[in-house]
Amino acid sequence: MLWQDLPVVRDSGILESLSPQELQRQESMFEVLTSEASYIHSLEVLINHFLMCRELDETLVIHDKKTLYSNIVHVYEVSQRFLKDLLNRIDENILITDVCDIIHQYALHHFSVYTDYIRNQTYQEKAYSSLIQCNKPFMLVMRRLEESPLCRRLPFSSFLLVPFQRITRLKILLQNILKRTKQGTEEENTASRALASVSEIIKESNTQVGRMKQIEELIQVSNTLEFQKLKALPIVSKSRYLEKRGELHQLSKGASLFSIRLKLTPIYLFLFNDLLLVTYRKSSERYVVTDHTHRSLVQVRPVMFGAGSEPGDTGPALQHSFCLLLLENHQGLAIEYLLKAPSESDMHRWMAAFPSLDDPHRENDVIYEDWDCPQVQCVERYVAQQADELTLEPADIINVIRKTHEGWFEGMRLSDRVKGWFPSNNVTEITNEHLRRRNLREQYRITQA
Repeated sequence: MLWQDLPVVRDSGILESLSPQELQRQESMFEVLTSEASYIHSLEVLINHFLMCRELDETLVIHDKKTLYSNIVHVYEVSQRFLKDLLNRIDENILITDVCDIIHQYALHHFSVYTDYIRNQTYQEKAYSSLIQCNKPFMLVMRRLEESPLCRRLPFSSFLLVPFQRITRLKILLQNILKRTKQGTEEENTASRALASVSEIIKESNTQVGRMKQIEELIQVSNTLEFQKLKALPIVSKSRYLEKRGELHQLSKGASLFSIRLKLTPIYLFLFNDLLLVTYRKSSERYVVTDHTHRSLVQVRPVMFGAGSEPGDTGPALQHSFCLLLLENHQGLAIEYLLKAPSESDMHRWMAAFPSLDDPHRENDVIYEDWDCPQVQCVERYVAQQADELTLEPADIINVIRKTHEGWFEGMRLSDRVKGWFPSNNVTEITNEHLRRRNLREQYRITQA
């Protein structure tokens, strides 16, 4: 329902005196109320239909139940009070004065329940997956409950996600209100404060989730590593996180009966924020560490085609290759690896992770200045597969910094100015200059707020 469609609004005649921008602001504030009501309905399904189901409860031990539902009851109680305060504000006057001050107060004093809930999300997902696979009574009852019309054909896991989706949605709603609020007014100040406080909740939630995932990822990586001839390194650290990993081929000269040719040996790199591990794959889940160094002691340089003394067949072999220089490895020696990446895009992304001299391969790419870069909009969701990639949601706006001819873009998402790589197939370019400039102006205002 729209605010302007409310009978009390239509009958008052107030619509005739509002400008289009003022009407849009009213609708944006009213949407906070209607979306909160819809959100609470989803929480009630999660609590009343699933959590309070005695038959489902009998299939769970206390630990699994606590992990699965976390503090959802507290989240629900806060949302009920929040909705009540929104309703009281809207009942005060036909023309909604403001809702951002209410959001701001809840973000400061009550919305920390979202941080607690989201922090548990990783364990929640694992617990649910394990229960479905290993607890047949739980799985049977769950499937029957999901068939209820109350669920509207949505799985149980969708209801577990609604708190995270809600706090993110609130930020978007606040951005819309701010865009439609006159500059220099008290309402703008209130909207800015509310946006900042909700953004801080989301940032803190993501930070805590990220830390937990990083530690889990480090533990997982550490359990796959073998230091056979090297002194073992402690991989798990609160300050360490994995940035990139992947297989490349080391190029070296190998002699055959009639000629000297380049030999390809698979190696596997683990790049952390402070450490580089050079390994080889022992099995599908085991890696043997052969070399390591501090991240700051690594440099890269491009390989010049035709520069070798052996002409002819070395050109194609050197395609997508680069030199990885360890200024001081685990033995205190300088060492150089000639590496070949699976594709040109992979080569560029590995080289971008380290200090490098000018790369002549980049002349095949299109690189833009910040002030003159294309702008694209996400049309299909993309989930990052590596730490140097960018997760995109539909409607995200991204400034493109670099394009490769293989169909990968490097860009900066306008909403939070995070940089990363993403496939061009998931976005469409914004060719309308008026729309492009408007996106930049709106995002600058939000960023300033």
